[in-house]
Amino acid sequence: MATRTSASEIGPDAEPAVEASAPVDPARRLAAEGMTKNYVIASVGVAIVPVPLFDIAAVVAIQLRMVQKLSQHYDKPFSEKLGRSVIASLAGGILGVGIGGMAGSLMKAVPGIGWAIGMVSVPAFAGASTYAIGQTFIKHYEEGGSLLDLDASKLKDYYRRQFKRGKQEAEEAVATTTAG
Repeated sequence: MATRTSASEIGPDAEPAVEASAPVDPARRLAAEGMTKNYVIASVGVAIVPVPLFDIAAVVAIQLRMVQKLSQHYDKPFSEKLGRSVIASLAGGILGVGIGGMAGSLMKAVPGIGWAIGMVSVPAFAGASTYAIGQTFIKHYEEGGSLLDLDASKLKDYYRRQFKRGKQEAEEAVATTTAG
């Protein structure tokens, strides 16, 4: 459980209050990473469905389920309403990313080239976004946080970096999904 130590308890020259958390359990983290990878693959799989906007709705549902499972894994409380809000804040906070995913999904409505573009862009977006959300929650939970105190504005830079890393994970998942 996280503890707070205030500067007034230590002395006038001390740093501001800092969260201290329990040491990271490598087995727990490895299991959480494995869960995230499975949800990345699921997101890529549903994003291949050639129905505009269905893919985005399905990916959000998968991400919400992932957050619920990560919350259970880390013994944290979960709220579907709050989970949706945090996912929207993280993913939607990067305006270009959110618009890009929506545009890719809508491209599937255009016969031929639009469908082809949507089939490439949406799975990559879905996988990268799912990976970034999973990694962001893992980090937050391992630092002692919960869904109730997650401040998306403070984690946007981390989310953005994880989104970039998630593109590689998504490419691997796309290869796995389309190869089978």
